[in-house]
Amino acid sequence: MAGRILRRTARRSARDPLVSVETTGVVVGISIDPSAIIDPISLLDPALARSVHEELLEVLTIHGRLLFLSGEDRTDFIKQLGKLPSGVGKMWEALLSSGRIKLEVLDPPISPGLAQALDPKELAAAIGEKVDLVLLERDHAELLGVPADQFSSPAPGGRPEMGRLSTATRTDALARARDLVEAPIRKGDNREDIWRERLAPFVAVSKTIIIYDRYAGVAAARRYVYNMRSRDALTWLLGKIAMYPGRRVRLITAVMDNDGGKPMDENIVAEGLQRLRFAMGERNVRLDVVLVPDGARRFGHDRHVRFGDRIALALGPGIQVFADSRCDETVTVARLPVADAKDRERGSERQQIRPPVEGWITNGSGAR
Repeated sequence: MAGRILRRTARRSARDPLVSVETTGVVVGISIDPSAIIDPISLLDPALARSVHEELLEVLTIHGRLLFLSGEDRTDFIKQLGKLPSGVGKMWEALLSSGRIKLEVLDPPISPGLAQALDPKELAAAIGEKVDLVLLERDHAELLGVPADQFSSPAPGGRPEMGRLSTATRTDALARARDLVEAPIRKGDNREDIWRERLAPFVAVSKTIIIYDRYAGVAAARRYVYNMRSRDALTWLLGKIAMYPGRRVRLITAVMDNDGGKPMDENIVAEGLQRLRFAMGERNVRLDVVLVPDGARRFGHDRHVRFGDRIALALGPGIQVFADSRCDETVTVARLPVADAKDRERGSERQQIRPPVEGWITNGSGAR
């Protein structure tokens, strides 16, 4: 049919992670028209190009997931990067080669590509369930109905949002992602909602999650070794992370001489964490444990969760905020620079107790 420029090449799979509701929120699925990379104004003003792309790349490394409609679109995009001013192209190259930005292709792919989109209704029907935001060349955006005096406009049905690459960081989807990541967790908030909107999207794009929490191990030991009522949130959080098979969780936590008169040394905490891992059965998540002697000099009071190199979130009371189905206090959430989080982790790891050769716990079916 004339004018039908986008079509699905196959029906989407119900198990396709790109269509899960858990990949929305703080991480935005973005498709870029390869021709949008080369903005004529930017070519005339390399300094402007650098400013636009620096701002875009900063947001993409935290909140973006680049999804190309086809392998051809991805290949064309890479070719267009080579036409950017030298300094700008090197910024893209550095982030792509390091893996901090990945170029994914929708599964199944869709053809023809984004550059041939002429009808916003057909665009919405083709990719609205998989893509949150499309970034277009300026004239193309106007053709699809984005007003000249606005940063973006939603396609019919609300998704995807359509915007220009030159003003991508002003789009609603990316503005909401930035606001949501540091919004406070309020008393009464449902932890399932927090997981869906604020944690799961980061887990979906991270192979390794680091939990730096002074009392997470103690809470597990209280529950699993001493059968005490405990504000153990680690069990819930690991169970959620295990929904994304193959993830590795590194827990950095403290041990102490005693806890209310009960021993709470490295052997007790390790036993509690091992029993927690037993309780998870064969779920495909690896838990690595670093045990640090308690004390402000060795561990400090700060707590955070780091999602690979994408982002680290500082949580005042730590993960225990998720111990109950609804949060019992309002908690400030702050974005911690990833480099600072890594320094904090290394500082505690230098003080860690030497683990047994086989590690503090065993993962998988070989556990005893």
